[in-house]
Amino acid sequence: MKQTIKHFILIATAILTVSLLTGCRKGGINGDLDGQWRIITIENLASGEISEPTNLFYCIYLHTVNLSSPSVAATANMTYSGKTLKLDFPTVKDAASLNKWGIYSTETTFNIERLNSSHLTLASENARITLRKF
Repeated sequence: MKQTIKHFILIATAILTVSLLTGCRKGGINGDLDGQWRIITIENLASGEISEPTNLFYCIYLHTVNLSSPSVAATANMTYSGKTLKLDFPTVKDAASLNKWGIYSTETTFNIERLNSSHLTLASENARITLRKF
């Protein structure tokens, strides 16, 4: 009888441990795109002007993008197709608040020109943004 109770407790503990370790983990779904990216340069395609902002970041994870400096300034819903990145900022009223990140509209589509584990280059009709992961 004591052996059966010990055996039951051991099995229940093992099942509970496995459930807790694997049940709530949610990893990235976008490969190299997911992560914290620091803006290195923003090229204004109309004027040719290149700026090098400091402490501006894109944090990309799952289906969202947070723009921060270093606190979160805006959040976008994201659609990633492998070659394009579409951002929609539903709560941003004035797109001018996004300009310092190289975004000039609350609905923006970027072509991904370069993406690897440490570098990302995005191009819209208005800007080319070079970022580095850290």
